[in-house]
Parts: sequence; C-alpha cells; structure tokens
Amino acid sequence: MRCSRCGANVVEGDRFCENCGAPVAVQAGPVCPVCGQQSEPGIRFCQQCGAELSAGSQPAQPVPTAQPVPAAQPYQAVQQYAGQYGAAQPGAVFPPQAVQPPVQPSRPGESAGKGKKKTALIVGIIIAVLVVALAAGFGVWWFMLRDSGTQSAQTQSTSQQSGKTKSGDSKAAKDDKPCTAAPDAELSSVDHSDTNLVAQLQLTSNCASTKDGDTAEFKESDVKVSIKDDDGNVIASAVFDFSKQPVKFNGETANVALEFTTRQYWRPYDQIETGSAEVILQTGQSGTGEAGSADGDALAGSDIDSEDAERYAQLALSWQLKHDESAASRFYTTYTTQLSSKKNDMKADGKTWHYVDIYEQFLQQRIKHKNAILIWSGDYPTYTKADASTAYYVILSGDTVDSVKAGDAWCKSNGYGAADCAVVDLQ
Repeated sequence: MRCSRCGANVVEGDRFCENCGAPVAVQAGPVCPVCGQQSEPGIRFCQQCGAELSAGSQPAQPVPTAQPVPAAQPYQAVQQYAGQYGAAQPGAVFPPQAVQPPVQPSRPGESAGKGKKKTALIVGIIIAVLVVALAAGFGVWWFMLRDSGTQSAQTQSTSQQSGKTKSGDSKAAKDDKPCTAAPDAELSSVDHSDTNLVAQLQLTSNCASTKDGDTAEFKESDVKVSIKDDDGNVIASAVFDFSKQPVKFNGETANVALEFTTRQYWRPYDQIETGSAEVILQTGQSGTGEAGSADGDALAGSDIDSEDAERYAQLALSWQLKHDESAASRFYTTYTTQLSSKKNDMKADGKTWHYVDIYEQFLQQRIKHKNAILIWSGDYPTYTKADASTAYYVILSGDTVDSVKAGDAWCKSNGYGAADCAVVDLQ
C-alpha cells in the first residue's frame, strides 16, 4: 500500500509513513447486520451476537490512525474523508480519540434467523461439554472412593492377623525370632579325624517357618561354638563361619558336623560325655587366624582368643591329672614308657611351652597311643627321690612292659629315640 500524503510505499501494519510521518489508514472489518457491531477484518461471525457476516454486509470504512497533536499546536478537526468515510486529506490531524464512522444499519429480519440458530448451536455444544466433564469427574471420584475403602479393609485385616499372632501360643512367639538368631544345639556324638575332634550337633532353629514348613537357612558368620562338660568346664571352643556352609533345616532341626583342632579342644574325644555336655552358640564373635580345612562334610573353625584358650588348657590339665590317677597307680609294680616331660614357660625344642602347647601334645599322644595318661611328677617317688621340687606334666604311654629291655624295644618300635622315650616305673 502507499502513503496517502507522499505516495511512498508503506509496510502493512505500520501506523505512520516512514517517509513523511503521515498516519496510515487502518482497514476496518464489516459491520454486523443484526447488532451493528463493527468486526475485525476476515471474521465470518459477529463477535458480539454470533450472527453470520454475509458477503453482502457493508464493511466499515477505513479509519485513519490518530497522530498526537503537538503541545504548541491547536487542535485541528477532520477536514474531509476520501469518498464516504475515506482516507483523510493530506495534512489532517486527528484528536487522541479516533472518529468512529457511522454504522450502516441492516434491514429488519436480514440474517437474524441464521444468527439465532448459530447461537443456539454454540450454547448446546457448551452444555454438552460440561455434562461430559461432570460425568467424568464423578466417575474418577467414585473409583477413588472405592479403592480407598478396599485398602482400609485390607489394612484392618492385616492388623487383626498381627494381633492373633501376638496372642498365639509359644510356637508363634518362637517363629517371630529373626533368622539371624543362633539355633539351640545338642551334642549328638563325638569322634576324631586324625588328631582333630569331630562333634556332631543337632540344631533346633530359632527362625520363622516358611510356607512349606521349612525354616530359613542359618548362615551367620563369626559364630562361636563352645562345648562344656557337666561341671561347666569348656572342653572345646572355636569360631565358625556358617555363611560358607549354611545350615539347612529339615522342619525345625538340622544336623551339622564341626571339627576342632588340638588347640581348640581340651578333653580326649573318648572321655567326653555327650549326654551331659552343653553346647552354646554365640553370634558376632571374632576368631583369630584362618580356619583350617576339615574332612568330609565337617566345618572347620578359627581359634578363639589366646588368653581364653590358655585358661581352658590349664583347667584341662588339672582335670586330666585327677582323671588318670587310677590308671597311673598300676605302674608302681610294673614298667611303662615316658614320652614327654614339660612345664609352663619351659624352653625346649626351639620354643617356649605354655599350657595350650602341653595339652596339645598330650592330645596328639593320646590319639597315637590310646592308653596314654598324664601325671604330675611331684606326686610319684620315681621323680621326687632325686629332686623333691620336681614339677612337670609327664606323659606316659600307658602301655605295660615287663622289663627295661622290653621298654627300650617298645620305644624303638614306635619310632622314638633315647631323648624322646624312657622306661619308667612310678615306685
């Protein structure tokens, strides 16, 4: 389009000519034939009443855009329009409010029916949309309410079942214990593998039962297993890692074999009373050193604290001396062979001997010679007649020989030299 003042090209949408500054006429839309409202260009329906703007509707005439009146210049009215409501003549200046052209009224009845029908259609569509939205909202609310009621019922049922478990019998209370709880144990039998003690235990689970009636596996690490005699003396103790060999229960019980080295038990295997022995399992206990390898299905353990082991060994030596008194009495009148003579803190064979070492040697000899016994040198004339202060733990083979010569032959046949084996009688 061109400027009405200077004829220069004007970009569509500009309000003023970039060449001379004259205002650019604004193209207005058609006038509604029903209500007389001026509409925007390109609109088919009246924005006021919804009536259709037919092709024959008379468009509103272009209205020139107002140009602000300079402060020092008096107001100038509109001089004339180009044609009827045409563009302003060059030089005309408009007041801040643009002059509205007169609206061309439509003839009575023209397009009124179409406008009313269109309005009714739009209103009907809006009502239908509102009804659908309300129905959908009600459906969502109903499902949420139903789900809330179901969850509440489930929660109440769970709470009631929990209350029944707590008020149930002792079996239910036992099942509530965590699966990390150490099982109860009984000593079924004892044997040996070479010089090691093999203890067969029957375990009773303290874990909750599963759906199939079985219990979860007991697979705790660092579990100290101690065996005591009927006097409360610890006769075996080691720390086992059941995570390497979990205990699988058949119902509530399971059998397990544990192997103890000669530094982990303090009673000859055939002198342990299984019926009166007590077995204690303690979780969360630390062992020392590495666990050795065990034979068969047995599980090996690591050593307990060295101070505890030393104390148990000393008590075991005292128990053994008393136990073997009657067996030693027969060697007043006959001969046997001596295999060792040691005392605590004695330096011999390249090391310092302690109670654990002395009792370990006795257990080893006891496996090798089933009649071996332990005596205290200060209790027998053979040792005290030369030195009344003698104080040694002496290991005797316990085998009877008729003479010194026969005793020497026994030592040689069992692989001992003169420094390791001697023929003695206790008289």
